[in-house]
Parts: sequence; C-alpha cells; structure tokens
Amino acid sequence: MSISFGPVPSRRLGISLGVNNIPPKICSYGCVYCQVGRTTESSIQRRTFYEPKEIYDDVANKLAKLEKKPDYITFVPDGEPTLDINLGKTVKLLKEFNILIAIITNASLIWKDDVRNDLSLFDWVSVKVDAVSETLWRRINRPNGNLNLNKILNGILEFRKSYSGILATETMLVNGMQDEAEIIK
Repeated sequence: MSISFGPVPSRRLGISLGVNNIPPKICSYGCVYCQVGRTTESSIQRRTFYEPKEIYDDVANKLAKLEKKPDYITFVPDGEPTLDINLGKTVKLLKEFNILIAIITNASLIWKDDVRNDLSLFDWVSVKVDAVSETLWRRINRPNGNLNLNKILNGILEFRKSYSGILATETMLVNGMQDEAEIIK
C-alpha cells in the first residue's frame, strides 16, 4: 500500500504530493458531505497508524520517481490527520526534503496542546470551520460525542496566536443547512 500519492495539481498549493497518514475513515467527524464515505471508526484518541520512518521512506521513494520536485507535501488522508500521534515526528523527518509541508485538518483536536505543537511544524495549515453554531456543527459534521465546539474554536484562536506559517480556513456550504445569507455573514 502506498502512503503517498500524486503529485496532484492544487489551486492553493501548486503541485502537491499527498500523504495519507490515516487508514480510511478513521475520523473524529462523520460529515454529511464526506467524499470518502461514512466514518467507520469515530475517535479522538491519538495513536500510531504508521511509523514515521515508514511514511518517510514511502515519500522518499515517490519523490525519487518524479522529474520535478512538488511545491508541497500535503497531509490530506482519508481520515483526520491529527489522530496520528507521530505526526510531529513525521513532519520533522520530511523537512529533510526541503519541500514546504501542508496539512488539511478538521481542527477537532486543536484544543490539545500536543496537536497544536505538531501543527506548528507545518508551513501551511488549513482548518475546517463549517459552523460556529453547536446545532449546525452537530448536523453537518456529526462529531465524535466527546468533542466540544467551543473548545475547538478556542483552540484555533490559541493556535493562531503563536503560529508563524500560513493559516487558512475552509468551510463547506451545505445546501439547506448553513448556506443562507444570515448564517454566512
């Protein structure tokens, strides 16, 4: 099984080599719009999925086959990337390639100090904020029952204070849920 994939063109990141550091559908959310399908394991417990060296070796093999170095190595798995307890160790290894490193996260664990520390190692971090209302958040993102929206939003604000890279947000507008003008304002 290949952990890295692509490279693929990205509107935001140029040419990006993807890293899938989480097995399919292990996530802290079960979003109604998820293109990967239903979450099979809902979790907020960080743990090891792949060893950092295994990810490093897979990326190194993929890079060796490319004619041109990608603009970014991007963590965009089929689940929530911050569930990987070795995320920070893996990023430190990948920095050896002198390629910018990005991550797309649903931010559900950003209230944890260790997650914010790991995210601070990335050059570009995108956090998902589909709703700031508890009711809409639960309807759209269908979070793990142990998550708290206010803790997540406060975690994003805390992260922003010390993060020196590029911080982006993403919002998926869901027809009939939070796409009305009063909500979007």
